[in-house]
Amino acid sequence: MSTYSIEQSAEQIYHPNIKEYFNEVIQSYINGSYRSAVVMLYSVVVCDLIYKLKDLKELYDDATAKDILTKIEEVQKKDPKSGGWEGVLIEEVKERTFLLEPADKISIDALRLHRHLSAHPVLTQQDLLSTPNKETVRALIRNMLEGLLIKNPVISKSVFYTLLEDLKQHKDFFSDDISLEKYIESRYLKNTNEQMINSIFKELWGITFNCPSDECKANREINFRTLKILYKKYRTSLLVFIDQNKIPFNKFNEEDEEVLIRMTVFFGSNPELYSFVEEHNQTKLKAKIDSSWELKVRSPFLRESMEKHFDYLIEDLHWTDYTFEERFHAIRFLRKEELELLLTWASENDCVDKYYDLLIQQFIHSENFDTADHNYEVIIKPNLNKFNREQFLELFDGINKNRQCHAHRFAKGNNSNIKAHSDLRLGSDFDYEGKFRHVQFK
Repeated sequence: MSTYSIEQSAEQIYHPNIKEYFNEVIQSYINGSYRSAVVMLYSVVVCDLIYKLKDLKELYDDATAKDILTKIEEVQKKDPKSGGWEGVLIEEVKERTFLLEPADKISIDALRLHRHLSAHPVLTQQDLLSTPNKETVRALIRNMLEGLLIKNPVISKSVFYTLLEDLKQHKDFFSDDISLEKYIESRYLKNTNEQMINSIFKELWGITFNCPSDECKANREINFRTLKILYKKYRTSLLVFIDQNKIPFNKFNEEDEEVLIRMTVFFGSNPELYSFVEEHNQTKLKAKIDSSWELKVRSPFLRESMEKHFDYLIEDLHWTDYTFEERFHAIRFLRKEELELLLTWASENDCVDKYYDLLIQQFIHSENFDTADHNYEVIIKPNLNKFNREQFLELFDGINKNRQCHAHRFAKGNNSNIKAHSDLRLGSDFDYEGKFRHVQFK
């Protein structure tokens, strides 16, 4: 069992000046000067709040920080000899920022009380100055380190808008989610608290899924990526928060196809979230999904498991009842982003074979020569070394039965390329001609 180390935790203190001041607290504590340690700790906490407010003002142009600092300066000017401004500072931070969680507010109030007892004589007591014991002082030090001193200064309730503007300005800078996560972790999330994360996630959800403005549309992708990162990182606590605050998470722009595509992807990756959608909203969402191939592909949360979702795609999404004209114009290719998403889901849910089964079905149900050639190049050719024996047999059987696959001008070349790989699974002496008479090779 590990023992908490004040010294090691002190190394994580955010502001360098505070780290230097805090050394006096440690020395007083080590020397057994517990009154001095408490008095100095209180001074360090007050200084830390001031430094962080100034950082917010200078680095983020934070309106809340500006207002609190202005108010403190006014209180000091009115009564320069009084320390009453310190109490005002603490109350303002408690009420108007996210720096202190509920337990931290109690801890800082306890520190302030012990500081008063340690610094100000009480005439009605035999010992004019109170002396806290070692255990109490250690607890106060630890609570202030964990609850305040090691946290970064992104504490204002307006931090969401700072984050939003930052994402907007740098949306083309992050080529992958790993670099984006590192950036927001370093600048915004490091040592932050649960209350702020909940607030950012709720607001980001609304901006991503329920905002119709042109600006929201222009920045929807970077906001969506950030939303996914937050949920992945804080999933456990966010599930509790969403369960207690379902209404904001039941609002989405049902008329915007781009919103619905991203929402279904989010639910598809995190099906537990769909349970928080109220029944009438589920009905509306299902109706939209039923009318869209893109949404159907992205909606595994409507089925019992990811494996069942692939079964649905394999069995139910091909020979749909179209008129001749509708069938001719129907674009039902699995696009690159859909292929990548489905492979990710299959890999995460241990059903990769189902993914390759789907690719084969998509190809052998090609509805014209051009579609067959496209499907071969995009979904069959890159995966030939992944297919097993049964899948090769299904592939050749499908080519044999579908003229669109075996009669177009590139068919013989494509079939020969397939055979070069299938021989490794079926054997070089396999009777292709006897079993699949329409499949010809170069």
